[in-house]
Amino acid sequence: MSLIEMMVVVALVAMCTLWGLHSWRGYQQALKLEQQAQHLRLYLYDLQAEANNYNRSAILWAISGTGGCVGTGARPAVCSAAGGRVFVVSEPDIELFDFTDKVMGFYGLRNAALAGHLTLKNAAGSLRVVLSARGRLRLCSENKPMLGIGVCQ
Repeated sequence: MSLIEMMVVVALVAMCTLWGLHSWRGYQQALKLEQQAQHLRLYLYDLQAEANNYNRSAILWAISGTGGCVGTGARPAVCSAAGGRVFVVSEPDIELFDFTDKVMGFYGLRNAALAGHLTLKNAAGSLRVVLSARGRLRLCSENKPMLGIGVCQ
């Protein structure tokens, strides 16, 4: 094998390695985003179950941005001042990007809810947690399917 052939092989291996590293980083970012969205959905399920069990209302508020948060009760000025049970985005590269401008929350009577959505975003894309009027919580991706989560319709 000549030196030129060896250099071509090394260049091909280097290109494949770089492509693999780029794909791996994208997968890791998508996985972190999906995990944060699942944590948010579980937090909302917990609030919904509590509202239903105790026949109470749970009106949600949200503070957007990196390290954003979601909670119930009186809305604080910043997430660090929030009291009680609050969902805080724990990954530094994920932000609470968008949420419904109107009031959204849960009502204890028959598991009813005010519909709305919360969107988490990072470099991999954005995932939306959707709350329907019947109290159903689901995840969807905004632009492209991500890790088996379908596109919002």
